[in-house]
Amino acid sequence: MTETGAPSLVFESLLEFIKSLAWCKQHGDVLVAVQACTPELIVALSDREAKVYPGGTQIKINKSWLSALQEKKAAGTPVPLLLAWKPEQLEIWYRRQKSNDFPYDTWQNPAADAHEKECVRISSAAFGDNFSKYHRELAEKAKSCPSMIPQM
Repeated sequence: MTETGAPSLVFESLLEFIKSLAWCKQHGDVLVAVQACTPELIVALSDREAKVYPGGTQIKINKSWLSALQEKKAAGTPVPLLLAWKPEQLEIWYRRQKSNDFPYDTWQNPAADAHEKECVRISSAAFGDNFSKYHRELAEKAKSCPSMIPQM
């Protein structure tokens, strides 16, 4: 964010992008979507920290992983991301190992859920006032998520 409290262009662009995704809804206000990694999302992941699960260890996202995301996108095999848009934050989940199977394999096979996955959380404050407005609008329209998707 800038010193005036306005969101950065990175987060304005990301917000415009994510509001166009196909969201489903859990718990009345948690929006869930699976999206191939795009340049907007790669930029949003830059200079951020992630938590690795299981365990919750905090790590800095390294440039080699961001480069790998860009290379996979350019090669036509972008890494799938699981997005959870909550009133207080946007969560971006991904897996580095066997990344192309994520998150679908975890929904169908409990053993796959044990693989390490990472989550980047971006506070609603980074996006500005439109974050809550768009979230509310989409939560009103979104259909319930299929039961195979675990609660976020």
